[in-house]
Parts: sequence; C-alpha cells; structure tokens
Amino acid sequence: MKKFKITLILLLLATFSYAQTPFDLGGVKSYYPVVEINTQRIDAKYKNILLNMIKETSKELCINTENFSSRSLAFLVSYIGVGDELAIKLELMLGETMKRNDTKEDVFVLSYLNGSIFVPEDKEELLEKAESLLESFADQYKEDNL
Repeated sequence: MKKFKITLILLLLATFSYAQTPFDLGGVKSYYPVVEINTQRIDAKYKNILLNMIKETSKELCINTENFSSRSLAFLVSYIGVGDELAIKLELMLGETMKRNDTKEDVFVLSYLNGSIFVPEDKEELLEKAESLLESFADQYKEDNL
C-alpha cells in the first residue's frame, strides 16, 4: 500500500510538471523573422508565405517583428534522404546571442527548437506542417508568459 501511494504521488507530480519542450519562451518580446529554404526543389514563393505566417502568429502574440533584433525566429527548410525516399525537414527555431556567465563571451544559443520530417503527399503539406509548428510555438509562448 505504501508503494502504491508513493507511485501515485510521483505520477501526479510528473503530470503537473509537464512542459511542451525543455525550452522557456518567457520574456520574449521581439525577434527578427527569417525563412531559409536550402533546396531548389521547393518553390521560392513559399519563402514569403512562411515569412508571413511567422509575422501573423507574432502579431497575434503581440511580439514585435518590425525592427531588427539579435534574436531570430526562423523556419529552416531542406530535403533529406530517408531510406529510398526524399523527405522535407522543416524546423522552427528561436536563436539569440547570450553572454556566458563564466567567460563573459557572447555565444549563439537556441532558445526554442521544434521540427518535423515528412514525405509530402501534396504541395500544401509544407504549409500545414509549418502551421502546426507555429501553433505549438504559440501555445508554449502563451504558457510561458502567463
């Protein structure tokens, strides 16, 4: 019975300490939106579409994207080989320059990273996956900035 109570308490603690990712988006008030497509197989028009998706999500979250910032929210798009298939690798990352406490030197760090690897069924799947990644980002942003 004692083991059962301890297990139940640990299970409840694990449930309440749930976080979407190991990253913290608290205090993020601005960033510079970037889209990098590292393949010729994806039409260049998607760069502007993805950039507008970042800006729209940022506007909903009241995050400033108008001015240049040392912090960037970026979509990185590339093709990778998965077995005999070519798959799209889509990553959403927030990177910024931080100062190390011990050496006081500036280093580039990832403050957020989420991604997806998929074999596209149609041309719109890239945008659907991007929307999903932005929704996850927005959910965590809201949770971290309550």
